[in-house]
Amino acid sequence: MPDVGLFTATEPLSKDMKVVIKYSVEVNGLPVYSESYDVDTLAEELEKDNAKAVDYWSRRIKCVVACRKRHGFSGCVTRCLTDGEACDCGHENCQPLKDS
Repeated sequence: MPDVGLFTATEPLSKDMKVVIKYSVEVNGLPVYSESYDVDTLAEELEKDNAKAVDYWSRRIKCVVACRKRHGFSGCVTRCLTDGEACDCGHENCQPLKDS
């Protein structure tokens, strides 16, 4: 957290503070995939097309779940995040993510 005072701890963040969401996937503590998202950019994308932004964000959950039992987990996750297809090793036996 940024340095705050007793009287300022609940005030909004100043405009010059960069806020980032970090998404990472680890296997046994070893990182296999990571991304960082600027919150101001995400806010613009949500404003532009909320449904699409939420769909793309939900892929971050769905792809890891779909690739959990596939061959080539890391390749599968990388491919799936791009186009929503869970594929062994990122290119074989592809299946689209389920909507539910």
